[in-house]
Amino acid sequence: MTERIFGSEDPEKRSYKQLDADFKRVVHNTDILSNVVGELVSELNGMDIEHIKRCISPDYLPRTPGLETEMHNDSDEYVIMDNLFSITIPGEKKIDIMINIEAQGDSEPGYPLLNRALFYASGIIFNQKGAVFRGSHYEGLRKTYSIWFVLQPRKGEENSLVRYPLVKVTGPDMNTGRPEDCNLLEIIMVKLGGPQDAPNRAFRMFNDIFLSGFKGEEYRNRLRNSYNIEVDDTTLESLERIGMSLGEEIVNFQRREGYKIGYEEGLEEGYGKATRAMIGNQAGAVINLMSELGLSREDAMRLVNVSDEDREDVNRIVDEKLSSN
Repeated sequence: MTERIFGSEDPEKRSYKQLDADFKRVVHNTDILSNVVGELVSELNGMDIEHIKRCISPDYLPRTPGLETEMHNDSDEYVIMDNLFSITIPGEKKIDIMINIEAQGDSEPGYPLLNRALFYASGIIFNQKGAVFRGSHYEGLRKTYSIWFVLQPRKGEENSLVRYPLVKVTGPDMNTGRPEDCNLLEIIMVKLGGPQDAPNRAFRMFNDIFLSGFKGEEYRNRLRNSYNIEVDDTTLESLERIGMSLGEEIVNFQRREGYKIGYEEGLEEGYGKATRAMIGNQAGAVINLMSELGLSREDAMRLVNVSDEDREDVNRIVDEKLSSN
């Protein structure tokens, strides 16, 4: 009975890994990456996309930019950041930038997402010593961006962008100094929504890339004709799977909430009520998948992993809720 209430963690872990792998493949496409950073990185704003590509990736690696770094702690735990890019902007004063790009599907992962972004950005800065500069030559420290695409933000926060730059605050009697003294760290939270609701070109592009729901050649043609973005077959498959991974993120969040509610109620009134709570939660997840991702009822029930013994009860609740709307 415990397994029935809490379920298996395997589908959730599989969903996270699939989303991470597909997002990595997508942002490592130079056409996509150059358009994304061209909109979000201040130093690249207004530059021609072909020029941005040359800043990102050398000619002999036209579609495989990116670095990889590990962050360790005293417990020997580590985080691998494989969406890390080094960008060099040539000119009279060459500008070197480090950019980390991440995707977050679950809008409420159980911790402040900003804290995680700060942890990642701090690790990138820390790891520059010995790799980017040596000894006490901290003047060689590169500006670091940590960019997070929140693919399923809270309701009301769709299509919004929040920047968290490192800023200098001075008192009335203090020297303000040079503004570039603080211009070494910026966290950007990009919260997406439906393409039809996007307020400007940047968000229309972000939504068309990550959340469009297009399939096959329609997807490829949309990116090519609207943004001059070319994607190969493997990247196209990843773009299509991101939508399904998001569907599983919806399910996983609701499943966790349902199990928590069911378990708490089950402690008080027995497992029967806990099971009813779980079935009701599965029905709600099915309805959300049908409305938000356009899935059929059968596909939604399969994604939610409704058991054969619960199928009749879930169907009944779905019918009741749909008829009451």
